[in-house]
Amino acid sequence: MAFTHRWLLPLSLVCALLGALAMSILNPTKTCVFSAVKARLMMSGAPLEGVTVIRRWEWHELREETTVTDARGNFSFPAAFESSITRMLPMELVVAQGLYVKVGGEEKKFWSNSKRAPQENAEYDGRPISLVCELTHEMKTTRENGSIRSTLCTWTQ
Repeated sequence: MAFTHRWLLPLSLVCALLGALAMSILNPTKTCVFSAVKARLMMSGAPLEGVTVIRRWEWHELREETTVTDARGNFSFPAAFESSITRMLPMELVVAQGLYVKVGGEEKKFWSNSKRAPQENAEYDGRPISLVCELTHEMKTTRENGSIRSTLCTWTQ
């Protein structure tokens, strides 16, 4: 009996750690709500240096992150993930996504999309989000993968 009790706590800890590891690796509720973004912002062909870029998404609540462009107008965001028990329910995934820039004291949307798949890079059918955005262009609206996208940007490799 003493042998059983002596191994009970270490065995319980090992089981808990293995369970936590399995949950993190095989988390069925984990959702990429916004894939990583790399982009370059231009205004009349010149790079936009030092401007604030805002990334917003809304799945269950509105969230946002900001960054600042470098001397060449480049910026990036890492992939954003959230988990929700609603992923276990038979319902459609729809994540509203948007990229905005603050120029001249005003906020301007330059990319918007509705993400409909939980995998990273699902926005461009598996390709990473890599863009060049000319803010003087007109917004173009396209329909891809069941989503409507409006953008001032072109996709690059």
